Amino acid sequence: MQRKITWMLFLIFGISALFSSCQKRIEPIHTVTYVYKNETTSNLVIEVYDNGIKFKHFPISPNEEVETGTTREEGPAPFLFYEPTMKYGDSVVIRFSDNRCINFSRNSGVDIYGDKIFDYRKYDNYSEQLVSGNTFTLIYSITEEDYNSSLACE
Repeated sequence: MQRKITWMLFLIFGISALFSSCQKRIEPIHTVTYVYKNETTSNLVIEVYDNGIKFKHFPISPNEEVETGTTREEGPAPFLFYEPTMKYGDSVVIRFSDNRCINFSRNSGVDIYGDKIFDYRKYDNYSEQLVSGNTFTLIYSITEEDYNSSLACE
């Protein structure tokens, strides 16, 4: 009888340990809107690419802004689009009107977040408090400094 009780206790302990270790931690869903501002004196276009194919573009006049979309994910995901099918931009080119460009890559190899425009922590209004909320807007400004660092487009 003692052996049966001991065996049952180990069985119950093992099953409960198995269930507690298999539980998946689910992050809450965040609704994030992305706004990009052109603080330069040049017209520009934000071009979004997936595997070298441009699938979205957003023209922005000087001192204007554009809302590129809203995501509903576990965390911020710039350049994720749901229509017509889900596409996740892997690179972005900011093309200024005088044929100057800046290239950004999601998988830059430098940082797990990707280049500057993909790293939501580098957005103008980023704070840990902001992104802990369920619904928020992230704002990214393209500045004269960005323009000055741009190169002739290829």
